[in-house]
Amino acid sequence: MNLIFRLAWTLLGAWLGLRWGKPVGFFDEVKYSFRCLPTDIDFNMHLTNSRYASFMDIARVAMMVRNGAWGKFRAAGMLPVLGSLAMKFRRAVKPFQEFEVTARTIGWDEKWMYLEHKLLINGDVAAIAVMKAAFLGPKGRVNTADFMAVVGYSGPKPDHMPVIERLVALDDALRG
Repeated sequence: MNLIFRLAWTLLGAWLGLRWGKPVGFFDEVKYSFRCLPTDIDFNMHLTNSRYASFMDIARVAMMVRNGAWGKFRAAGMLPVLGSLAMKFRRAVKPFQEFEVTARTIGWDEKWMYLEHKLLINGDVAAIAVMKAAFLGPKGRVNTADFMAVVGYSGPKPDHMPVIERLVALDDALRG
Protein backbone atom coordinates (compact mmCIF):
# COMPACT_ATOMS: atom_id res chain seq x y z
CA MET A 1 0.00 0.00 0.00
CA ASN A 2 1.49 3.34 -0.95
CA LEU A 3 -1.29 5.70 0.08
CA ILE A 4 0.36 6.36 3.42
CA PHE A 5 -1.04 9.85 4.02
CA ARG A 6 -4.61 8.78 3.20
CA LEU A 7 -4.17 5.76 5.47
CA ALA A 8 -2.84 7.94 8.30
CA TRP A 9 -5.73 10.41 7.94
CA THR A 10 -8.35 7.62 7.89
CA LEU A 11 -6.81 5.82 10.87
CA LEU A 12 -6.50 9.05 12.83
CA GLY A 13 -10.24 9.55 12.40
CA ALA A 14 -10.92 5.93 13.40
CA TRP A 15 -8.75 6.09 16.54
CA LEU A 16 -10.08 9.48 17.61
CA GLY A 17 -13.69 8.56 16.89
CA LEU A 18 -14.23 11.47 14.51
CA ARG A 19 -17.36 11.64 12.36
CA TRP A 20 -16.04 9.06 9.89
CA GLY A 21 -14.47 6.98 12.65
CA LYS A 22 -17.22 6.31 15.20
CA PRO A 23 -17.25 2.77 16.65
CA VAL A 24 -19.15 0.14 14.65
CA GLY A 25 -20.30 -3.45 15.17
CA PHE A 26 -18.31 -6.41 13.92
CA PHE A 27 -20.50 -6.87 10.82
CA ASP A 28 -21.36 -3.23 10.14
CA GLU A 29 -20.40 -1.80 6.78
CA VAL A 30 -18.05 1.17 6.92
CA LYS A 31 -17.73 3.80 4.19
CA TYR A 32 -14.92 6.24 3.41
CA SER A 33 -14.79 9.03 0.85
CA PHE A 34 -11.81 9.76 -1.38
CA ARG A 35 -10.98 11.72 -4.51
CA CYS A 36 -9.06 10.39 -7.52
CA LEU A 37 -5.88 12.45 -7.62
CA PRO A 38 -3.46 12.73 -10.55
CA THR A 39 -1.08 10.37 -8.73
CA ASP A 40 -3.84 7.70 -8.77
CA ILE A 41 -4.37 7.54 -12.53
CA ASP A 42 -2.82 5.49 -15.32
CA PHE A 43 -2.23 6.17 -19.03
CA ASN A 44 -5.93 5.65 -19.70
CA MET A 45 -6.66 8.68 -17.50
CA HIS A 46 -8.65 6.82 -14.86
CA LEU A 47 -7.99 5.26 -11.46
CA THR A 48 -5.33 2.62 -12.00
CA ASN A 49 -6.35 -0.95 -11.19
CA SER A 50 -3.92 -1.38 -8.30
CA ARG A 51 -5.34 1.65 -6.49
CA TYR A 52 -8.73 -0.03 -6.11
CA ALA A 53 -7.17 -2.69 -3.87
CA SER A 54 -5.10 -0.07 -2.02
CA PHE A 55 -8.17 1.99 -1.17
CA MET A 56 -9.88 -1.22 -0.05
CA ASP A 57 -6.89 -1.91 2.23
CA ILE A 58 -7.40 1.47 3.89
CA ALA A 59 -11.12 0.85 4.44
CA ARG A 60 -10.49 -2.66 5.78
CA VAL A 61 -7.85 -1.59 8.33
CA ALA A 62 -9.98 1.36 9.48
CA MET A 63 -12.99 -0.96 9.82
CA MET A 64 -11.01 -3.26 12.11
CA VAL A 65 -9.90 -0.30 14.22
CA ARG A 66 -13.47 0.97 14.49
CA ASN A 67 -15.02 -2.38 15.40
CA GLY A 68 -12.36 -2.97 18.06
CA ALA A 69 -10.84 -6.08 16.48
CA TRP A 70 -7.53 -4.44 15.52
CA GLY A 71 -6.40 -3.64 19.05
CA LYS A 72 -7.45 -7.07 20.35
CA PHE A 73 -5.73 -9.22 17.73
CA ARG A 74 -2.62 -7.04 17.69
CA ALA A 75 -2.41 -7.34 21.51
CA ALA A 76 -2.53 -11.12 21.00
CA GLY A 77 0.43 -10.87 18.58
CA MET A 78 -1.63 -11.56 15.44
CA LEU A 79 -1.23 -10.06 11.99
CA PRO A 80 -3.76 -10.16 9.13
CA VAL A 81 -2.66 -11.59 5.78
CA LEU A 82 -4.58 -11.54 2.51
CA GLY A 83 -5.24 -14.93 0.93
CA SER A 84 -7.03 -13.92 -2.26
CA LEU A 85 -9.07 -11.18 -3.83
CA ALA A 86 -11.63 -11.42 -6.63
CA MET A 87 -12.71 -8.12 -8.13
CA LYS A 88 -15.23 -7.06 -10.75
CA PHE A 89 -14.70 -3.66 -12.38
CA ARG A 90 -17.85 -1.96 -13.66
CA ARG A 91 -16.94 1.65 -14.42
CA ALA A 92 -13.93 3.95 -14.41
CA VAL A 93 -13.12 6.54 -11.77
CA LYS A 94 -12.02 9.73 -13.54
CA PRO A 95 -9.42 12.25 -12.35
CA PHE A 96 -10.64 14.43 -9.45
CA GLN A 97 -13.84 12.40 -9.19
CA GLU A 98 -15.08 11.66 -5.67
CA PHE A 99 -15.79 8.05 -4.73
CA GLU A 100 -16.54 5.99 -1.64
CA VAL A 101 -15.08 2.69 -0.52
CA THR A 102 -16.98 0.29 1.72
CA ALA A 103 -15.79 -2.64 3.79
CA ARG A 104 -17.68 -5.29 5.71
CA THR A 105 -17.10 -8.78 7.05
CA ILE A 106 -19.42 -11.28 5.38
CA GLY A 107 -18.44 -14.56 7.04
CA TRP A 108 -15.77 -17.11 7.83
CA ASP A 109 -14.90 -20.77 7.74
CA GLU A 110 -12.35 -22.67 9.83
CA LYS A 111 -9.37 -21.05 8.04
CA TRP A 112 -10.47 -17.75 6.50
CA MET A 113 -12.37 -14.54 7.17
CA TYR A 114 -14.29 -13.23 4.13
CA LEU A 115 -14.85 -9.55 3.46
CA GLU A 116 -16.65 -7.56 0.80
CA HIS A 117 -15.59 -4.18 -0.57
CA LYS A 118 -17.37 -1.84 -2.94
CA LEU A 119 -16.09 1.25 -4.68
CA LEU A 120 -19.03 3.59 -5.29
CA ILE A 121 -19.48 6.65 -7.51
CA ASN A 122 -22.58 8.63 -6.54
CA GLY A 123 -23.94 5.48 -4.89
CA ASP A 124 -23.45 3.31 -8.00
CA VAL A 125 -21.05 0.36 -7.83
CA ALA A 126 -17.88 1.02 -9.84
CA ALA A 127 -16.11 -2.10 -8.51
CA ILE A 128 -16.92 -4.90 -6.10
CA ALA A 129 -14.46 -7.28 -4.48
CA VAL A 130 -14.62 -10.28 -2.18
CA MET A 131 -11.47 -11.23 -0.35
CA LYS A 132 -10.31 -13.74 2.19
CA ALA A 133 -7.85 -13.13 4.98
CA ALA A 134 -6.18 -15.22 7.64
CA PHE A 135 -4.43 -14.26 10.84
CA LEU A 136 -0.94 -15.27 11.83
CA GLY A 137 0.07 -15.46 15.47
CA PRO A 138 3.34 -16.17 17.27
CA LYS A 139 2.85 -19.93 16.62
CA GLY A 140 1.66 -19.63 13.02
CA ARG A 141 -1.76 -19.52 11.45
CA VAL A 142 -4.65 -18.90 13.84
CA ASN A 143 -7.91 -20.74 13.17
CA THR A 144 -10.93 -18.51 12.94
CA ALA A 145 -12.60 -19.92 16.06
CA ASP A 146 -9.58 -18.79 18.10
CA PHE A 147 -9.50 -15.45 16.28
CA MET A 148 -13.18 -14.85 17.02
CA ALA A 149 -12.57 -15.65 20.69
CA VAL A 150 -9.72 -13.10 20.80
CA VAL A 151 -11.87 -10.34 19.28
CA GLY A 152 -14.76 -11.27 21.58
CA TYR A 153 -17.36 -12.34 19.02
CA SER A 154 -19.51 -15.36 19.90
CA GLY A 155 -22.61 -14.76 17.79
CA PRO A 156 -23.79 -16.47 14.61
CA LYS A 157 -22.16 -16.25 11.20
CA PRO A 158 -23.90 -14.07 8.64
CA ASP A 159 -25.40 -16.01 5.73
CA HIS A 160 -23.34 -15.10 2.67
CA MET A 161 -22.37 -18.66 1.78
CA PRO A 162 -23.12 -18.52 -2.00
CA VAL A 163 -20.57 -15.75 -2.65
CA ILE A 164 -18.06 -17.38 -0.28
CA GLU A 165 -18.52 -20.74 -2.03
CA ARG A 166 -17.86 -19.06 -5.40
CA LEU A 167 -14.64 -17.48 -4.10
CA VAL A 168 -13.50 -20.85 -2.70
CA ALA A 169 -14.23 -22.48 -6.08
CA LEU A 170 -12.29 -19.75 -7.89
CA ASP A 171 -9.34 -20.16 -5.51
CA ASP A 172 -9.39 -23.93 -6.10
CA ALA A 173 -9.41 -23.36 -9.89
CA LEU A 174 -6.39 -21.05 -9.65
CA ARG A 175 -4.19 -23.40 -7.63
CA GLY A 176 -1.02 -24.11 -9.55
